[in-house]
Amino acid sequence: MKIFDITIKNFRGISELEKLKVGEINSFVGKNDAGKSNILKALNTFFNEKFDTNDIFKGIQEGCKTEIALRFEPSEEVNSLALDSDGKIHLKKTFEFNSKGRVVKTVTYICNDLNSPDYSNCWGIKESEINAYCSSLGIDYSRSGRGVTNLSKIELINDNTTDLGRVEKEHEASDFLKNIKKQYDFVELPVYSLFDAEQDLNIGSTTFQNQFKPIATDSLNNSANLKNQIETNLKTDLETEFSTITTLMQKNVPDLERINTSPVCNWGNLVKFDLSLKFRSDNFDIPISNKGTGFKRLLMVAYFEYLAQKNTKKYQIFGIEEPETFLHPELQQDLLTSIIELSDNSQFFITTHSPVFAGSTRDSNIVVVKKENEVSNYYNFENEHEILDIVIKELGIKPNYNLLNDNYRKAVFVEGSGDVKFWEIAFEKINGSLPEDLLFIPCGGDQVDFFVNASLCQKINRRFVVILDSDKGAVDYENKLANKASLIEKVENLGGEVLILHKREIENYYSRDAIQRILGNTFQLPAEFQIEDYSDIKEEIKTHIVGVNFKAKNNLNVFNEMTRDEWIQSAVSVDGTTDIESIINTVIE
Repeated sequence: MKIFDITIKNFRGISELEKLKVGEINSFVGKNDAGKSNILKALNTFFNEKFDTNDIFKGIQEGCKTEIALRFEPSEEVNSLALDSDGKIHLKKTFEFNSKGRVVKTVTYICNDLNSPDYSNCWGIKESEINAYCSSLGIDYSRSGRGVTNLSKIELINDNTTDLGRVEKEHEASDFLKNIKKQYDFVELPVYSLFDAEQDLNIGSTTFQNQFKPIATDSLNNSANLKNQIETNLKTDLETEFSTITTLMQKNVPDLERINTSPVCNWGNLVKFDLSLKFRSDNFDIPISNKGTGFKRLLMVAYFEYLAQKNTKKYQIFGIEEPETFLHPELQQDLLTSIIELSDNSQFFITTHSPVFAGSTRDSNIVVVKKENEVSNYYNFENEHEILDIVIKELGIKPNYNLLNDNYRKAVFVEGSGDVKFWEIAFEKINGSLPEDLLFIPCGGDQVDFFVNASLCQKINRRFVVILDSDKGAVDYENKLANKASLIEKVENLGGEVLILHKREIENYYSRDAIQRILGNTFQLPAEFQIEDYSDIKEEIKTHIVGVNFKAKNNLNVFNEMTRDEWIQSAVSVDGTTDIESIINTVIE
């Protein structure tokens, strides 16, 4: 489930934050000590229940508690009695310390409930109580049988009580969470992983280790005979010891025959690992804990690239503090590329001072954080130009000063660093060389620093184009199409031009023959692996090129391997046009 909005009271520097709307990638920007990390820490408190006295708002009123409420967007239809008045799954956790200094936690849910003192909390009661509701309301229902579930009875109650009206109520949530999970397997709280700026990438953390747990589990499952033998030996040894205890007990309990044991082996938690590194110039391995912070950040880049390549459907939420720390801008772009790819099935909350990460989000998901009178406040600006101006000012974003160099007469904005390399190779293969007066800038049209650079182009009369993927075939194509229409208008107002590829994305321009040459005789591409104009080529590669170390996204080896004829042929779309060559000619002209 995806978080729709966040409400926080009395947590760290937050006095009260009401329904902060969030999206797939959320950037929190602001000056140091403004409170950017408060949201990430609050999510960690909600999901992982990490709470201590330092998390309590210093100005908390007597008798008040720390509250964190999240509203989730169900991915499929859910019975309305489980949802609040806006159709969201609404969960709230409160935290306080008792007189003994221990944390006291309560979990509640808010639903648009029956407006009646007699009937309430249908999703948080037992089956016997649901049956009693049905009987009291005079509803004809079956207690059991084919298709008869608590859900079917709750739906009958919902349908037969419209005259009572609805009102939001708050109920204890433990049974609610169990009951709703039984009826809707897609309603499951996400896993939240916090990458703390101070801890960097902690190899021993559950966050990191859990990603690799399936490897250990699969290995153990493949050793079923060994597991069974260990469990049998353990049971035998325990029974031998308890037979002695049985004999001693029989002096006082003569009817006792035996004490049976049922050992449970939790194989899933058996394996934990550490990492060490072997470099070619060294004789010994070096524990990664001995390496510097910058090196651990390089591991973070590789780790998120690994997650982006994994074929997993489990929804995850990541909080990352200042991902740009100790990373070269090009590596920041690599990390951002992985984050954007992961955001199809995950949510990200990022604190940043970097225009790379601040610019990764749609404007509505950039949150400006300001500390005013010792309280952190969070601003989502609806006015697009207002948010851009504020973010540019807060981050001190400067344009690419190469635009002021008279040697560069043409500026081409592309979506990422991989696209820069794609077009450089395309120019060299098709045109024969890369024009010296051409400047590629990897910031697409959705990022904050694009507007800084495009505005500079307008001021100095520098002509520019923006090249975008078509995104046809993508799940959210309609949204992307609407964004493109808005972007085209902005670019044209700034004096630029938008060029859109015919195919889905640059991977759809791979040549199948070039891929086969790279793979050589070690792997034969199956006949069903075909490169279509609008298919998800990265998923096709993961599905069909198995057991071979072959990069699916931005594979420059493929583009470099392709001949001029293959480049031109790969660019022929279903309508017969050759768009790569056409775009190159447009840029040159």
